[in-house]
Amino acid sequence: MAFWLALSLVLGALLLGTTFAHVLEIRAKSHMDGALWTTLQHRLYMAFATVGGAVEIGTLVSTAALAWTAPAGAGRALAGGAFASFTCAFVVVWVGIVNPVNREVARWEPSAVPSDWQRWRRRWDTGHALRFGLHLLGFVLLVAQRIAPASAP
Repeated sequence: MAFWLALSLVLGALLLGTTFAHVLEIRAKSHMDGALWTTLQHRLYMAFATVGGAVEIGTLVSTAALAWTAPAGAGRALAGGAFASFTCAFVVVWVGIVNPVNREVARWEPSAVPSDWQRWRRRWDTGHALRFGLHLLGFVLLVAQRIAPASAP
């Protein structure tokens, strides 16, 4: 169990960093025009898709293993809550909100951005803000899972 907890904490921290970076970018990118925003979407996020995707899958697998191997009680509930939070961030928010924007924007040319591009940007930003909140919750639950046994009588 200690292995799965350590791995989940490391991968969860890396994953949280990716969505925190997206949240930090929102204000600056809100001042960009459609051509620049589209150019950045095409060029800036390749490693987020490849490396970040692998980190996210690793986080899901390690946290599932942690929840499976944790002894019954508060530790298992906290690990299960972390797994649920990370899973919701991926399955509901990334699959349902963020990735459809990624697929749409990938078809655009920076020189011919559609008139509703700001709607797509808001959806992408909102999705990443939601993902950040869920990743933060998952990470906090992992930390709580780590310290829960130490605080037990």
